Amino acid sequence: MLSLRKRRIITSTLKFRHRDTRRVKWWLKDESLIPVARSVVAAIRDITNQTAPSNGGIIKLNERKIVFRIKHPQDAAQSLVAKVFLLNSFARRLKYDRYGLDEAANLIKARDRGINTPVVYGYGHMHDILGFVKVNVVILEDLRGLSSIRVLMCEKSENECPKIFMRTIPLFVRLYRTGCKHIDVNNGNVMLCEHDLDSKVFLIDFQHAKFHSKPSSEILMFEAGYFARSCHDRVPIETINQWLDRIFTAVGIHSSAETQKMRERFNYYFGTYLSRQERIKIH
Repeated sequence: MLSLRKRRIITSTLKFRHRDTRRVKWWLKDESLIPVARSVVAAIRDITNQTAPSNGGIIKLNERKIVFRIKHPQDAAQSLVAKVFLLNSFARRLKYDRYGLDEAANLIKARDRGINTPVVYGYGHMHDILGFVKVNVVILEDLRGLSSIRVLMCEKSENECPKIFMRTIPLFVRLYRTGCKHIDVNNGNVMLCEHDLDSKVFLIDFQHAKFHSKPSSEILMFEAGYFARSCHDRVPIETINQWLDRIFTAVGIHSSAETQKMRERFNYYFGTYLSRQERIKIH
């Protein structure tokens, strides 16, 4: 997706433009999010100055990325999540569109295609003194009522883990039918509600996702194999085989020759470690 197309997706969904200062620029869903955007900027400055943010809690922090939860300044009962990309080198600043802009545009596109993802409420830039983008920010719906598959499987018994695993089938069917290649469908990025058996399964972290015009069985087997690999220590192989058979049925693949070929590709991805660059090249 070219940068111009990403920008069109952003501006068609986040229609309210706001600029706090010359160096901070936002695209928001509506004007009511201005206080949130300001709180996010303040929290980023606190965190980068190694001070705990006054209006939020850190979820993830490293030299390239910060994810934190922040309360709405005008509604203490409402919280959102800010995903921050720190562009600490000149090379990363020249390619700023590959970070937060990719994430926001891909999340919007995925949601438009019926994939359950967090709602994007805002996208912002923070510029350096020379005018280059030094920070990308995406403001997202807080999926606070959900837990990752990884967390749930660590908390639940061996008998419960296969049931949790089987609940993910609709996600892979939707990814296939919408032509979405998500390179990191693992047990940390797939989210669901443990108390509601009929709850929707959500997928996060869309920075490197790609969308194709038609379904790909190769991509489906990659996504399925990669996910199953992340769960295999808590899910028996018999359950994984049943899960895969149900995916074949759900996407309309019935012939024994085709399912055999796809199962061979699944076994390859299930048993092979692939780097990010290798996963990006799959088509």
